[in-house]
Amino acid sequence: MTINTQITNHALPLLIRCALVGLMLPAFVQAAGSSADSFERLKQAAAYQAKGQVNLAQNVLKQALVQAQAAGDLRTEAQVKNNLASLWILASRKYRAPTEEPDIYLLESLKIAEGLGDKSLESGIRANLGNLLVGMGNYEDAVWNFKQAVDQAEKDGNQELAARCRIGMGTAAAFHGSMSLAEEYAGGAEMNIAKAKNGRDKALLYIKLGDVYSRMMDNASDRAQRGAYLVKGGVQYHKSVLEARKVGDEESQTYSIGFLAGLYETEGRYAEALQLSREALRLAQKHKLYDAMYQWQWLVGRLHNQLGDRDRAIDAYKTALDNLTSIRGDLAIVYGNDNSPTTFRDSVGPLYYELADLLLSKADGVNDEKARNALLVEARDTVESLKGAELSDYFQDDCSNMVNAGAKSIGQMSPTAAIVYIIPLESRVELLVETKSGLKKVTVDVSSRRLMDQARLFRHHVERRTTYFFKGHGEALYAWLIEPIKKILEADGVDTLVFVPDGALRNVPMTALFDGKEYLLEQYAVGVAPGLSLIESQKATSPNSRFLFSGLAVERHGFPGLPAVVQESELISKSFAPTTLMDGTFLKGDLVDTFLRNDFRYVHIASHGQFSGRADSTFVLTYDGFLTLDDLENLIRPSSYRGAPVELLTLSACQTAAGDDKAALGLAGVAIKAGCRAALASLWFVSDQASALMVDEFYRALAKPGTSKATALQHAQTVLRNDPRFRHPRYWAPYIMIGNWL
Repeated sequence: MTINTQITNHALPLLIRCALVGLMLPAFVQAAGSSADSFERLKQAAAYQAKGQVNLAQNVLKQALVQAQAAGDLRTEAQVKNNLASLWILASRKYRAPTEEPDIYLLESLKIAEGLGDKSLESGIRANLGNLLVGMGNYEDAVWNFKQAVDQAEKDGNQELAARCRIGMGTAAAFHGSMSLAEEYAGGAEMNIAKAKNGRDKALLYIKLGDVYSRMMDNASDRAQRGAYLVKGGVQYHKSVLEARKVGDEESQTYSIGFLAGLYETEGRYAEALQLSREALRLAQKHKLYDAMYQWQWLVGRLHNQLGDRDRAIDAYKTALDNLTSIRGDLAIVYGNDNSPTTFRDSVGPLYYELADLLLSKADGVNDEKARNALLVEARDTVESLKGAELSDYFQDDCSNMVNAGAKSIGQMSPTAAIVYIIPLESRVELLVETKSGLKKVTVDVSSRRLMDQARLFRHHVERRTTYFFKGHGEALYAWLIEPIKKILEADGVDTLVFVPDGALRNVPMTALFDGKEYLLEQYAVGVAPGLSLIESQKATSPNSRFLFSGLAVERHGFPGLPAVVQESELISKSFAPTTLMDGTFLKGDLVDTFLRNDFRYVHIASHGQFSGRADSTFVLTYDGFLTLDDLENLIRPSSYRGAPVELLTLSACQTAAGDDKAALGLAGVAIKAGCRAALASLWFVSDQASALMVDEFYRALAKPGTSKATALQHAQTVLRNDPRFRHPRYWAPYIMIGNWL
């Protein structure tokens, strides 16, 4: 991804509130027979949407829909459903009910428009349908719908709508790799824009047309073609500036000037780009456009760095992050929706990592140990803040209540443990290792891309019990992540490693890393943490505390039975005296009642489960349905408010989608989301016979005084590995301890 595309893809109140492709804006035209009240509601909703106030816009539109349906006003009903769909295409699922889908509303409104013979309304609906189809990757059908809308819009003289649709067609063609068609559609859009009357609309349309050329740059066949698209994109941004100046629209100028600066950066014209970016930043600050401010401050930081002024670059990056934090919830609206072509991590993550890179590089040149350590901590805290933001984005929830403000140092928590914080950068990987003797930095000469490729290959092969292809990839990961820090670990007598992994490494069973002779399991107990500030660091409670076992041994909802769950329950009863909900008593209602009456410190769920790339599609199976992450939170978190937090949540038959880094966020955050100190879960489904043996050995070890959860897990995995039936890591490696390992 080029720097310029990185800029244009994560935009912008004026563009954030528009469609993924082509400035989707809600249409509202008062027709004969429609009430003045309905028309005013549509206008009010459009105003809320233009400000990015999704909830308010949705509430007004739903009121208008009820009113239109009660009055039998079909045209207004179609308009409202079209506008609701346009809102939902942009917003995350948390803003609507599971049954409310934009494609259904668009098809329903389209049917009404066709029945009424209202071609103008139909064209607006097809424009939104085209946007939705592009987000779904269905480019051919998207272009067909856009084309139908263009034909009618030009008959109506609606040049703005025609331009938006052609921009959408150009974007679809660019995504599809059809550069000649993309150029043709972009040229048609430019002619439509020239005929448009509204200067502000023209300025915005030129910006989006420039964005089309930026996308085309990414897919250019050679340097000459890329350069030609760069020039054409620059022309559109220049035109946008001129149109915005004609009507005194400084907000649009903020974006067009900033994007133009991004193109200059791409060309290596850093001094000119810096001048333009400062002007864009000045306008953004004047109008308090925080989303633009963080982008142009980020751009200023990059340019200062390119010009050799690292300290000024760091200052600009820090200010950019401050502004980004203030609008993170607005960005989550866009990146949390199903049709977003990018994620929060892909679009905004580089800002955090580039700042961390600058801070770590600066630390290399500092001799004073105290000052150097402060820079290392600041770099780590920068990446830490991204991890919290990622979880908030994944859960579509504010995770600030999950942060442990009173986190202790590793020396206070466990003198024989080490935190290994992995920071993958473009050209190298930095390992920040904290032991009882302090924080140390180790640089590894491997690119983040190469590291993540090995992590994905390792995960792919280690699941397959018929081969040992994983060993080569495991050795590479060991050489990069463990070998460089062995002397530090040995010097401090470390017996437990707690990894704070990143990206594809969150999907990797660290215990199966291999040094050519031994697995990491044989050398250290291992835990995983989503982030340092997300570890509950208080002393563990007694393992003799109240215990809940819930399981599903029978076949339900199309999932096969797990007969060994009965054995799991019997084996656990040897070490604890659990309250048991099994099969027909493992009901959501019974769970709620049971948690209301008891404060459990250990909760064990032996049932099928799946961590997916979407939090609302992550579940654990019950006899009568599914438990979502929100359900688990509602069940478990109240106990922490009563001063009796759940010490450990065990999910013994779950799996995480391989190759899905977002799914790993759900696995990493399950303990935090549910309000537990720790979670024991599996990266993939393991035979229930192996799972029963692991569970038995784990709890037997945990019941012994002074045994940490990580050590108990190490013991259980070792027993599995020593069993001839389960020697392959496919059986023992997937179990991971997340959160407080003590």
